Amino acid sequence: MLGCMLHISQAIAFSYRHPFHGTDSIIFQRIINYAQLHPQTGDTLHTNCYTSYHIKTDRRNVALPLVPTMYAISRGKREFVGETFSHVDLCNNTLVNVVTRLDVGTIPHNRKAMPSIIKYIHPNIYGVTLFNRDVLSPFHEYNTSLYRYSITHLTDDRAEIVFMPKHFNTQLVSGRAIADKTTGRLLTVKFEGEHDLLHFRVEAEMTQDSTYTLLPKVCDFTTTFRFIGNKITSTFHTVFNVPSQCPDTLTDSHDMKMMEQVRPEKLSTVHCSLYDEHQRQSSQDTSSTRKDNGWWRLIEDHVVNKTRGNFGSDGQGSFKISPIFNPLFLSYSQRKGITYKLKLDAEYCFSENHSIDMSFNAGYSFKQDRFYFKWPVKYTFNKKRNIYLRVETGQGNRITNANIVEQVKHEQLDNIDWNSMNLDYFKDFYVKVTNNYDLSDYVSLQPGMSYHRRSAVDKTGFAVAGRPTKYYSFAPTLQLQYRPMGWHGPIITADYERGVDVGNAHMNYERVEMDLSWQKKYHSLQCLALRLGGGCYTSKSKDSYFLDYANFRENNIPGGWNDDWACDFQLLNSNWYNASKYYVRTNVTYESPLMLLAKLPWVGHIIEMERIYMNTLFVEHLHPYVEYGYGFTNRFFSMGVFLSTRNSSFGEVGCRFAFELFRNW
Repeated sequence: MLGCMLHISQAIAFSYRHPFHGTDSIIFQRIINYAQLHPQTGDTLHTNCYTSYHIKTDRRNVALPLVPTMYAISRGKREFVGETFSHVDLCNNTLVNVVTRLDVGTIPHNRKAMPSIIKYIHPNIYGVTLFNRDVLSPFHEYNTSLYRYSITHLTDDRAEIVFMPKHFNTQLVSGRAIADKTTGRLLTVKFEGEHDLLHFRVEAEMTQDSTYTLLPKVCDFTTTFRFIGNKITSTFHTVFNVPSQCPDTLTDSHDMKMMEQVRPEKLSTVHCSLYDEHQRQSSQDTSSTRKDNGWWRLIEDHVVNKTRGNFGSDGQGSFKISPIFNPLFLSYSQRKGITYKLKLDAEYCFSENHSIDMSFNAGYSFKQDRFYFKWPVKYTFNKKRNIYLRVETGQGNRITNANIVEQVKHEQLDNIDWNSMNLDYFKDFYVKVTNNYDLSDYVSLQPGMSYHRRSAVDKTGFAVAGRPTKYYSFAPTLQLQYRPMGWHGPIITADYERGVDVGNAHMNYERVEMDLSWQKKYHSLQCLALRLGGGCYTSKSKDSYFLDYANFRENNIPGGWNDDWACDFQLLNSNWYNASKYYVRTNVTYESPLMLLAKLPWVGHIIEMERIYMNTLFVEHLHPYVEYGYGFTNRFFSMGVFLSTRNSSFGEVGCRFAFELFRNW
């Protein structure tokens, strides 16, 4: 199976084919090799950048407030301008951190509109992808087979390269560039494309500074956003490597006088006029307007936008709450139906090496009429050695146990119809405590404990039979993790759990599990995800009724494309997770853009990524259970179609669906 998937990946993988001959071939080769001959010096580059922007609302309707970060510009004026001054960290010329020092503008209450634009105004021209993990660059050798090129000689030392995609797809762009024939250095680059509901044009002038030679000096980004009749046109002008005159401790300040000091060039006439108009309106503000704005801001903050903020004397703490109304938090699967999700994250840093963070994840399945939640809290003592204490509580998971049900049904009681009672399912409330310590980049040790309280969903039958309705277990746990290639290779884990008698917990058992997982990333956004694991109960007393594995369990709060689709069983009935004294599993997933549907006309234009799945399971009475699947994601939703077989016989066909709309907004 693994060999088959590897063969598929190699057959689909992009290869580097030289499109030119003679002199043009030499020039093109110099352009492609320029980044390798001028690598980034040091692990991280630090620079300051200044951005001025102009946002114009051409058309808007009642749907615009539902777009995250657009609520602030969905009413009132139709034109907004602003400026930001930021400190930027780049690793391998890719944006890794942005600290906004100054932020001024005419958007009400200093709100930010379309903050996801920031990755587009820092294009990595020579990288595999232009914008972090999106859009394949035409100037990287791995992507040249996806484009068509032509070269025109302008002067003795200048040449123009025109590039067009072979397939009309959202991961590709078209445009032209001017290059130095002698060195292969790009002087100017212009390209356009469409990604994540944005049609964009980029014009970049590359810097001549040897330290930042792979980065733009000036970048102009123009975008048009269309959604259900709304049309927003925006322009962003960014200047890189600007000298800083503001203190390093300054963060997200709205000081216009400070902005005037750091601004590297004069403002346009449009900016000046809109600033003046905004200043006049602000001075004429009335108490009734302020009250109205308060109500609208309350709706904006808690209903359609993420609620986020800082707390603490120096802003050491931060929190983020998902919006109440957001289609992104709806998903669908054949067994669970529609699931609505809610997420809350919070963190407090006591020092650079000492912090506490939590994440509350909840979901409600309408088809099952069931509420799930998972609440991990992690207290980090030492970030350098990854020493932390983690406490996780959760409930909502349903677990079955045939032994208890059979014992109840065998009670010799007349006039009792056991089959009419829902005796099979138990609610599971749990608390897990783990303490992690990284002995090195290769080995981690994680001792802990696990507590479960499993209570019968239908207590009637147990009460009639005189059986308890709640069952408790307590177990020390130990996990050993080995990373033979460090943090960028396969991960091998061994889990051990031993049930002991403590208080009202009387389940004695011993469980052992082994798991190997590896995400091997190839060029041009291709990835092969592998997982191999198994586990068994080496001992189990007569009172140890519940089989509950650590690495073989159902994900009750599913996410979208980036959750555990790659290493999960989509059609497997939840009862099988707790029905066997042993299991052996394999999961193989190959992910790539421009694989199957992406190459089709019309439909293929919006396909961003595609996957092929193959999942195999061996448990008691299933030898084997196999799932085959294909999935794709685009700017609107992600979808997977799966087919299963059981013991070499056809099982069923099902699908999984999740909204991806505005995930990065």
